[in-house]
Amino acid sequence: MKDFFRRLKYYGLGFTIGAIMVVFMFDNKGCSWFPSNRVKDNLFNRMIVVNASSFDEIKEQGFTESGFLKTVQAGSVDFGKSKKQGLDKVYRIDYETPKGKKNHCFMTMGDESFMTEIIFSPKKAKQITPTNSDAELPGKILFIPKNEFLFYMDSSSVLAEKMKSIGIKNDKELNSLIRKNARFNFSRSYLSQHPKPIHCLQFNVSKRSKETLFVKCIWYKDKIKVYDLTIETLDF
Repeated sequence: MKDFFRRLKYYGLGFTIGAIMVVFMFDNKGCSWFPSNRVKDNLFNRMIVVNASSFDEIKEQGFTESGFLKTVQAGSVDFGKSKKQGLDKVYRIDYETPKGKKNHCFMTMGDESFMTEIIFSPKKAKQITPTNSDAELPGKILFIPKNEFLFYMDSSSVLAEKMKSIGIKNDKELNSLIRKNARFNFSRSYLSQHPKPIHCLQFNVSKRSKETLFVKCIWYKDKIKVYDLTIETLDF
């Protein structure tokens, strides 16, 4: 019996040391059972967008786009200074700049929205929610989840014909064009609409053309369903 309790004591000690090592070695490195990582996984399953002023802030902090995304993904969530309840959540992410300065940003996460917006101003973060952005100009898309067929067209024959008339052959080509050229149009999106918020993306049909294609879509079963295409000629 003494040998049993001695072995049990050693086992418990080894288990405790191992658990502590796991926490320090893998926290923020992909262990999805940590609350901070669960939040970041949810954020990076969405399209990440910044308005013009936030994009300038990223550059001023000394980041490249990819460097900033990697830093935020490795950062820590400050739950005490985040809005965790309700459909419109806003999380504060703490990180370190390339110059070694501690900084933070806020990331929105709407319940049925596939877009998360990055905000730097704490004052704006309290006012802005996933359904109420102050951005008027189209936002820059920093990240789109890696899924070749993330965007797909509604099965409507009318929509299929419209896509062909624009010169887009299929869903694969539409996905490619969105990833290369699209911006997020805040003013034409209806993110407060329930049960499914409406998102609007835009891009030029060609480099030389002034024709802009507006793509309206919703998040549906982990994919993005395109249900409307509109072309307009913009003079600016």
